[in-house]
Amino acid sequence: MWVETTPNGKFKYCEQYIDNLTGKKKKVSTTFPKNTRETRSKAQKILLSKIAKKQSDENKEIISITFKKLTEKWLDVYKHQIRSSTLVSVESHLGLLKEIIGTDTIVHKITPIFLNKKIEELMFQEDGISQSYATTLKSRLNKIFEFAITHGHLKSNPVENMKIPRKKKATTKVNDFFFEDNELERFMSYLKEHNYRYYLLCQWLYLNGLRGGEGLAMKKTDIVITENEQYCKVNGTLEYHGKNIAEQSKSNETKTKAGVREVDLSSKAVEIYREALKLSKNSDFLFSTSKGTPIQVSALNTYFRQHKERMGFPEDKRISTHIFRHTHVSKLAEIGVPIYEIQKRVGHENSGITQDIYLHITGRMKEKTKNLLELL
Repeated sequence: MWVETTPNGKFKYCEQYIDNLTGKKKKVSTTFPKNTRETRSKAQKILLSKIAKKQSDENKEIISITFKKLTEKWLDVYKHQIRSSTLVSVESHLGLLKEIIGTDTIVHKITPIFLNKKIEELMFQEDGISQSYATTLKSRLNKIFEFAITHGHLKSNPVENMKIPRKKKATTKVNDFFFEDNELERFMSYLKEHNYRYYLLCQWLYLNGLRGGEGLAMKKTDIVITENEQYCKVNGTLEYHGKNIAEQSKSNETKTKAGVREVDLSSKAVEIYREALKLSKNSDFLFSTSKGTPIQVSALNTYFRQHKERMGFPEDKRISTHIFRHTHVSKLAEIGVPIYEIQKRVGHENSGITQDIYLHITGRMKEKTKNLLELL
């Protein structure tokens, strides 16, 4: 879908489709006075309805296509609209969808009943996918089948009558998402002794509440230290998917719009920065390997998984680069920083986990205060 501005200042939303009878491209349109997210969504539905109506003529035949061919055609267009990191997850979703639906399945023969059955099997088998992941797959299918309608392969979208069943969530404790004081000390002490580069990076992530990709993409030029202020500029993430290590670079955007920010540095963070400079003399990145290439998130998470039992953590303790960000949130909540200031610092517009951690810590502090009152 694209938007054209009319001479009277209104907005014409347009979509192309393949006419089943002639095989030629045709266009439908609808006009709105505004160009907003809401009007774009309404326009998309109207245009799909118009196309479906035009394609429903009994004299016109659906252009048959297999599910594999459809996903390939769709991805050829969609990949130009997303970041390379998103493309990797999309390709993963497509791989699973092709596995359960079948690469040779004829698209116009796919029904809502068929899709519901396949998703339910995927959810309720042993080690099945979560309800939220099933919803993500449904969303992917919706985009693919909308594309199929506009290209003459479907008259209607089978996803419209598809329902994701409820699934009981596995019990997860809030404090599984962050380190307690003694756990953080134990973890950092181990890293400091066994892998000093990882120690400096993990301290940097923890002290500044950064995502792994944000910390790994930090350039030396992103650090500002003057007589009056000291902060780091967060304005990109490490683009590593589908690239050789030597070709990896910093993107020009963060995971979300709120992710672009300036983070004040503590004196401890400045110390870490100066130590990191000594180990990255042959790289533009603040944190790098001894060869000057970016440190890989996958390498970090693999190291954590392989060493956590030696650090004294149970096998089921989930440790990834994100735990430092969550621990940062917990410490700020502990010292009384308001939730909106925490969200601004860590670059979150809205996060369920951040709010859960905040409520957990503040609730714990309130209980502690109540018990201390008995000593008065």
